[in-house]
Amino acid sequence: MNLTRKFNLFLVALLAWLCLACQPEPSKTRLEQVLTTSWRSYCRHFIKSDGQVVIPEEGGGTISEAQAYALLRAVWAKDAAVFNRVYSFTYEKLSRGRTHGDRLLAWRWGRLPDGSWGVLDANSATDGDLDYALALILAHRLGWRAPPNLPDYREEARRVQADILAKEVVALPGGDVLLTPGNWHELKPPYLVNPSYFSPAAYRLFASASGPSAERVGAVREPPLQPEAEVTNNRARWSRLHQSTYKLLGQLSQGLEGQPGVGLFPDWCRVDAAGRLSPAPGKDTRFGWEAVRLPYRLALDGLWFKEPRAAQLLADKFLPFFKSQWQAHGRLLAVYNFDGSQAVDYESPVLYAGVLAGALAAGDRQFAHQMALKILSFYHEDGGQAYFEAPDHYYANNWAWLGLALYAGWVK
Repeated sequence: MNLTRKFNLFLVALLAWLCLACQPEPSKTRLEQVLTTSWRSYCRHFIKSDGQVVIPEEGGGTISEAQAYALLRAVWAKDAAVFNRVYSFTYEKLSRGRTHGDRLLAWRWGRLPDGSWGVLDANSATDGDLDYALALILAHRLGWRAPPNLPDYREEARRVQADILAKEVVALPGGDVLLTPGNWHELKPPYLVNPSYFSPAAYRLFASASGPSAERVGAVREPPLQPEAEVTNNRARWSRLHQSTYKLLGQLSQGLEGQPGVGLFPDWCRVDAAGRLSPAPGKDTRFGWEAVRLPYRLALDGLWFKEPRAAQLLADKFLPFFKSQWQAHGRLLAVYNFDGSQAVDYESPVLYAGVLAGALAAGDRQFAHQMALKILSFYHEDGGQAYFEAPDHYYANNWAWLGLALYAGWVK
């Protein structure tokens, strides 16, 4: 009986896999319709008129990550008007320039005990800062101009980048440099690390942007960012961070403190003075809601800059693991343990977006096609709203869109 049940499950998985594999690739028209319609719906449902992203789980407040996602999506959707609105709110409400003397973003905004709205946590979150600076650089490259009385996009990006290096990056005794989760990091090793924050493609862009700037008409005039010598040092430090990141990820792909790796990455880990990796006490080591973003960030370095280490990290173990899961079960689960065992029994478009990105970077367009179809299976249009998975699911609606936008060639 047990053998029969296993055989039946195998047959169901095989049929599901064959069903998706045989479906035609989504047409460009269909993809663009879904991306355009869901973006407009997201703007109506999640972005207020003042540019604040509303997160239901945050009681209607926002976090720096959410503001940065909206800016990146606006760039790739070519929506300058929404970009300006979101930038205005982000700069005016979350920038720590007036309160802490740096251009990092306060992590959390929401309702204060007295009922007013303001910053609930002024500490920074490095992923939000990196995506914010990346979005500003990309907007500058499109020739977009900042709203009146706000800093020029490129100049603000360079100031954010400099403060990331100053307050969110640390040096290990051996010479490697490490991205920390925020300005609140430990003063000495071991350091807490969130690998999903690593953004090697952004590091490359920031290094190339660390040069002389030209003043733009209408931009807010501020003192020069820094002497040229320091600009050169910043460029070298971004390059060093890029190198150190791949060294650390190479170690992580092999395992974590005696636990062999299957190509997955942990949500959190710890790095000691010698660069050794271990689980972080009290933090999740699963390939979960944090780590699922790392393949996407790596894929950008592989697709934009042809970085061979990005493609190799994704092709050697990561992709084979998920292809084997797909072939065995006809679906992928939202969360896996670091050793590859199943951690939950449900799917999520967020996971499919990460795997799709990994497949594209590894050159496996056929598997990416199957992942794109899975993401589309979560798409709904109902009552004038277009969404992925659930109308109020902020995280899924962002990452499902980002996965399909990468597949459609919008993410440039």
